[in-house]
Amino acid sequence: MSGRRQFNDDEALEAAMQAFWKKGYEATSMCNLEEATGLNKSSIYNAFSSKEELFIRCLERYSERYAKPLLWELKKPAFRAAMTGFFDRLVSRFDDPGAPPGCLATMAAMELGQSGGETAGLICSNLETMQDAFEARCRKAVEDGELAAGTDCSSLAALLVSMTRGLAVINRAEGNSALARQAVDGLLNSVTPAGAP
Repeated sequence: MSGRRQFNDDEALEAAMQAFWKKGYEATSMCNLEEATGLNKSSIYNAFSSKEELFIRCLERYSERYAKPLLWELKKPAFRAAMTGFFDRLVSRFDDPGAPPGCLATMAAMELGQSGGETAGLICSNLETMQDAFEARCRKAVEDGELAAGTDCSSLAALLVSMTRGLAVINRAEGNSALARQAVDGLLNSVTPAGAP
């Protein structure tokens, strides 16, 4: 039928997300996106209006699939279990053979975080969400006696957020999770009491 799109938005978004994840925003050309999605340039623009808008949709998809489940781990009642669950889930994703190495959100932050506009705003918002979630969980751990009274929860949260980004960079460079797992073990042993559940 004339005027009806003959493709699946979800499949196109998935393919575009994988393309951006492999190469980054700037290095992913419209030709790359055409090849990945099987759509021509006009179909991509008709569906998503611009390359930037398509990238934003991909970042939102990535956050829904990978970031939100991580934050749910922080709801576990014991602090060490919450931290272990978060970082185990994060590093386990690095072993997924169906996903490119590293982290699309981290790559976006490095490439576009200071660029201004809607994309940069989304990147900053996602970072703030993670910072706030870590800080709230650390404050609860202080209240529960699992972290020392007077712990600087804001600084600890910033360290944890930085760790997530560093792990993604290590994985992008190394292509495996071995060094990332070693780093997580060191982090957990330094910020949670020995023998804690």
